[in-house]
Amino acid sequence: MQAWIPAGLAVALLGAILFVTPATAACSDVAGAADHPQVPRYEDSCLIGYDSRAFAAFDLPTGKAMKRDGAWTGETAERLEGAAFRLLYVAPEGRSPLEVFENYRAALGERGFDILFACAGKDCGSNEAMGRQIVYPAERRLDSSGDLSRYAFSGLKDEHYLAARSQDGAVWLGLYVAQNDFKRFPETYLRAIAHLDVIEVAPMEQRMLDAAGMAEALGETGRVAIGNVYFDFAQATLKPESAEALTEMARLLADNPTLQVYIVGHTDNVGSYEA
Repeated sequence: MQAWIPAGLAVALLGAILFVTPATAACSDVAGAADHPQVPRYEDSCLIGYDSRAFAAFDLPTGKAMKRDGAWTGETAERLEGAAFRLLYVAPEGRSPLEVFENYRAALGERGFDILFACAGKDCGSNEAMGRQIVYPAERRLDSSGDLSRYAFSGLKDEHYLAARSQDGAVWLGLYVAQNDFKRFPETYLRAIAHLDVIEVAPMEQRMLDAAGMAEALGETGRVAIGNVYFDFAQATLKPESAEALTEMARLLADNPTLQVYIVGHTDNVGSYEA
């Protein structure tokens, strides 16, 4: 027998159903990460991987991936030096890599970037080499979110890549978007993943002080700023490139055994005050 339900009650029941259905949990950015001011994010994406360096050298691919002398590289590439940023986003469920990629391309065009090279699929190189061998090989994986970010491009497919440059030549970037096909992590499985390399081109700051220079500064002002002591992002682990500065600091203390110093470390300007 077919039951008749008054219209008002049907609306009420529908409202109840909508009310009790659990909403999809929103993802959140990894602690300490931030968008690059020159590049907006795709709406409702989450930043799951991040790294920034005050100075680095990077070969930005401006052509398809190819193997040369046993190493993978871009058919053409631009050697860049300056402040370097890497950002790894996971797009909302149901958004294709093409849709995410074309939104980025349009946004970059609106901000005055010139697209130097763009490709999709096999035009980027055989066997997803652009992503697997150049953009996100094992040695370049971001571990900000642990295995979630490390394996963000495992089982990837439907790849897209572009290289772009600001009109004044001060900012260069590489954008890679592909779909993750790795079932282990439901947070990224079958999602479009976007990876950004952003280089703010600038010469390296000459900030090296030897032991004698440190002693002179301490004698004149009572303090000295050492600008080339580097740590892993969001950690207290010293980077190998800090070795020269630390050696000179040790020499200063060895040469002046009665010297007493107070050491203060400063962070970068990424993240909240609490972080």
